[in-house]
Amino acid sequence: MTVLWMIIGAIIVLIVSVAWYASLEITRIPYLEVPYRPDDFGWTYETVSFRSFDGLRLSGWFVPAATPSPVTIIIQHGIGSNAGDMLLNTACLQRVGRWNLFYYNFRGHADSEGKRTSLGPLELKDLDNAIAFLKSQKPECCKRLGIYGHSLGAAVAIAGAAQHPELSAVAAESSFSYIYKTVRHFSWLYYSIPYFPFIPLALWFASLRLGRRIGDFAPVEAIRKIAPRPLLLIQPENDRRTPMWDFAELVEAAGEPKSIWVVPGADHGEPWMVDKEGYEQRLVNFFIKAFESGQGG
Repeated sequence: MTVLWMIIGAIIVLIVSVAWYASLEITRIPYLEVPYRPDDFGWTYETVSFRSFDGLRLSGWFVPAATPSPVTIIIQHGIGSNAGDMLLNTACLQRVGRWNLFYYNFRGHADSEGKRTSLGPLELKDLDNAIAFLKSQKPECCKRLGIYGHSLGAAVAIAGAAQHPELSAVAAESSFSYIYKTVRHFSWLYYSIPYFPFIPLALWFASLRLGRRIGDFAPVEAIRKIAPRPLLLIQPENDRRTPMWDFAELVEAAGEPKSIWVVPGADHGEPWMVDKEGYEQRLVNFFIKAFESGQGG
């Protein structure tokens, strides 16, 4: 009996230890240097900062349109990325010259304060404060708002649009559908950790560390609330991080009008590199149609 209890105790210690380690990885932010700044493109811009709901200083850039515009597009990066990493694939929006662009860094990314990611719930709060900042500091520039996000930024864009009807056009690349499915997928893909019993416990530990329950974050539930506003969903065909099943769930749940584009041969973060012309044409035309044909409300 003593041996049995020792075995049971060892198994419990193993489960808790692995789950604790997994919870650290769930909330860890991979480091990526800021590869580009608006100066590198010769853009006129303003460096800005604003506070999150919990007092963190979040940083960003406001890039005004070539001529004064009441339309601003908010641009959001993925986990471990930053605003500078979004400049290359969104420079096409700046070249149009008719929209302001607002790039900002989620908590813990680039020079925004913070040490942990929540994979969505706290970043959604960051978006709330980004919108509040624009409304208070740039009211003449945000009479109409759009949003474009990649990966985590795409998931937050979808969830944010469900809560902010003023986001009148939503473009999302490589969004996940449910946070718990993404954590399960990553844990097996990168660490060979099975879902049960480790990941439910890891999500619980992560929620305790962040002071907020994170396992229920589900862009696929939020996407139902975007219609009748226009929606563009972009998905790399060979995306290993947010696979096609996430995309399929989002497409099925989304209402009309929606546009979808699966990029052949592309992995996560590669659509612009694989098909630059097609990518820029679709992104620009989406926002032109939304803002200049009245589709976006």
